[in-house]
Amino acid sequence: MLVQARSQQAVARHRERSLQVGRAGSLRHGHTAWLQAAAGSQAVSSYGGARLQGGATNGSIQRWSMAQWLESKASIDVPAPLEACWVMWDDRERIPTWMPWIKSVKVQEGNPALSKWTLSTHQFGRDWEFSWLARNLAPIKGQKIHWVSEPGSASLPGVEIANRGQIRFFRKGPKVTNITLTISYELPSVLVPFANALNPVVEGIIAKDMERFRDMATAKQQAPTKA
Repeated sequence: MLVQARSQQAVARHRERSLQVGRAGSLRHGHTAWLQAAAGSQAVSSYGGARLQGGATNGSIQRWSMAQWLESKASIDVPAPLEACWVMWDDRERIPTWMPWIKSVKVQEGNPALSKWTLSTHQFGRDWEFSWLARNLAPIKGQKIHWVSEPGSASLPGVEIANRGQIRFFRKGPKVTNITLTISYELPSVLVPFANALNPVVEGIIAKDMERFRDMATAKQQAPTKA
C-alpha cells in the first residue's frame, strides 16, 4: 500500500510539472506575440519639431503608455490658525488665486464631489493648456484634503495624465500652521527621459504657490474685522 501511494504521488508530481511547463510555454508565446503586436503598432508623433516614437495608435488618436509616477512636494509655515487655512483650501474654486498655473477650478453642478481643473502654463519653450476632472476623496478633518483625477477625463485626445494631490495640515501653535502640498502625476513613457528636469520645475512652481498662499492667509488674518 505504501509503495502504491508513493507511486501515485510521483505520477501527480509529474503531471503538475507537465502542466507548469505547458503554462510557461503559453506565457512565453503570449508575451512574444504581445511584443510583436506592440512593435507593429508603434506610432510616430512630434514634439517641438522632433519626431517621437513609442505611442500606440487607435484610429486617429495617439495613445501614449504610462511609465512613471513623479511626486512633487512643498511645505511652508503659515502664521494663521489651522481652521482658517483649512477653509481657504477647502474652497476648491479659490485655489487658482494662489496657484496661477491652475487657470480655473469649477465645481460641477449636481455633483460637488467633482471639479474641473484647467492647467495653463508656459514651460520648455511652449504653452501648455489642458483640463481634467478631479474627484474629492473623503477628507480627514483638520489633517488632510485630497483628490484624484477621474480616468478618461483629460481634454487632450490620447493623453491621459493621471494625477492626485493632497494638502496636509499640522498645528504648530494657536496661530501657526504647517501646510504641505503634494502633487503626484503619471508621465507618459515618451516624457520619462525628461523626468529629472521636470520634477525640480514643478517643485519650484508649487513652492512659489505656497508662498503666495502664506501671504494671502497672513493678509486675511491682519485685515480689520468688520463690525
